[in-house]
Amino acid sequence: MMAQITSIFLPRVDGNPYQEQLIDNLRKIGLKVEIQQPFASSTFFFPMVIKHWKPDILHLHWLEPSCISTNGFLSLLKSVAFLIQLAILKIIGVKLVWTVHNLKNHDNLNLFLNNLCTKTVIKFADAIITHCEAAQEELIKTFAIKHKNKLFVVPHGNYVEWYENKISREAASAELNIKTSETVYLFLGLIRPYKGVPELIETFQGLNSENIRLVIAGKINSQDADLTELIQQKISDDQRINFIPGYIEPEKIQVYMNAADVVVFPYRDILTSGAVMLAMSFGKACIAPRKGCLGEVLDNQGAFLYNLADENGLIQAMNQALDNPKAILEMGQHNQQLAAKYSWKNIAELTLDVYLSCL
Repeated sequence: MMAQITSIFLPRVDGNPYQEQLIDNLRKIGLKVEIQQPFASSTFFFPMVIKHWKPDILHLHWLEPSCISTNGFLSLLKSVAFLIQLAILKIIGVKLVWTVHNLKNHDNLNLFLNNLCTKTVIKFADAIITHCEAAQEELIKTFAIKHKNKLFVVPHGNYVEWYENKISREAASAELNIKTSETVYLFLGLIRPYKGVPELIETFQGLNSENIRLVIAGKINSQDADLTELIQQKISDDQRINFIPGYIEPEKIQVYMNAADVVVFPYRDILTSGAVMLAMSFGKACIAPRKGCLGEVLDNQGAFLYNLADENGLIQAMNQALDNPKAILEMGQHNQQLAAKYSWKNIAELTLDVYLSCL
């Protein structure tokens, strides 16, 4: 029976390790997973979906590429096209599954249309997956969901076997021109306004220590170009901050992670985060707000968690890390043991259970 189940992912983000590992492990347990070609449109997906006649499952991930544009009129056209195609697929019997990665687009573009598409997907969906109980509760509260029997929790899988992890602390530090005696805070990943990097810089500069280092590494999208200028302006007089803008090659992830003592997530708004699971997979202590899945996946044994409503929360957490250098290593080991439990084989089996509940 399993070999006959066909699932199509939309959108298919080329090279995304979350989707790559989920697809690979679904196939290992017998599913046929058709993947959208990188050049295929997220807006007009109907021909791609029915290319091999009717799949069993259309598995939606991020809704924004199909619904939202920076242009309001184009967003309207995309949203209408998206909803019409979903309606047709429902009519012909394709089951819809949605994994909730966020509740709205991070740029807050055309929120009326974004919410309309989200509410319609919630209504049409045969199953809705969140990565944790907290995210599910937030989804229910935000969209007043009454039919909770189609809601499922399937955790985010780890990255333990995905990225190379063999460089030593000494070699990684040397590559980044960092002293091994310094306490190193790391922010790694796509730099967006909601992730609070300027606030992180200000907080770091408020720490009362010279033997510390902040490394900020990641790409800044063209629409956030002014963020690059703001960050460079804030760090111009501080030699303790390394800012490395640009795409981080997968093989370089280990360099940043193994040079760091603690990974910081100063997010102002977050539902779920693969970056936290990445840090845990590398055995790193974390600093994060107690919000969404971050406060559920991380615990006090592996993280310095703070309340977003507390304006001193981030600096207190960073000071705690500074005051407990020996504990940081144990916290990282604890996180790596936790991450190991989130195996992709298990995630794929839980996802299959969701599919079977629809069929």
